[in-house]
Amino acid sequence: MTDDASPRRRVSPLTPEDRRAAIIAATLPLLRAEGLNVSTRRIAECAGVAEGTIFRVFPDKGALISATLAHAFDPGPTIESIKAIGGDPDLRFRLRTAVHTLTRRFRDNAPLMMSLRSSGLAVMTSAPAAFDPGEALARLTAAITELIGPDAHLVRLPAETVAGLLVSMVLMNNRNHILPAEELVDVLLDGVLSPEPEKEPAC
Repeated sequence: MTDDASPRRRVSPLTPEDRRAAIIAATLPLLRAEGLNVSTRRIAECAGVAEGTIFRVFPDKGALISATLAHAFDPGPTIESIKAIGGDPDLRFRLRTAVHTLTRRFRDNAPLMMSLRSSGLAVMTSAPAAFDPGEALARLTAAITELIGPDAHLVRLPAETVAGLLVSMVLMNNRNHILPAEELVDVLLDGVLSPEPEKEPAC
């Protein structure tokens, strides 16, 4: 009796870069949900690898945590998402979409910031420049400035000032949930005063 079953194809092993990325991807949601004290055993379970594999990729747990935080705080992907909005001709729509993008970033990273504060930021001592919140906010503000660019003539303040105001408003709104994204942009562009009623012409 012949065996007609085709031979199983062996799965190619991950490259070191892919394995590193996979471990970081498994670590990030755990840090957001459980904090910086999550065990490497737990990380290994979620990554589907042996615990020892982690230490063949990263020298220690601190290096893994730092790499994961650097990945989370890297503004690059958010900036690319903002740039992708630039083709729409409607400034208000562009800014509303950007607010949703920024809100998602700040919301997702809020638990990480809380964990870092409670840990005394010790894990950041070997972290790369991506941890610099000022630098990240500056890059995000520059992306919003570029987004406003084609319609800069419509606003009475410099585009970079409007962008800085918007980023600051999103940060504050993310903490206190004051307004939905649409109204946040409306307040920025239109102000908080109610429109004056039209005056009837004098007889």
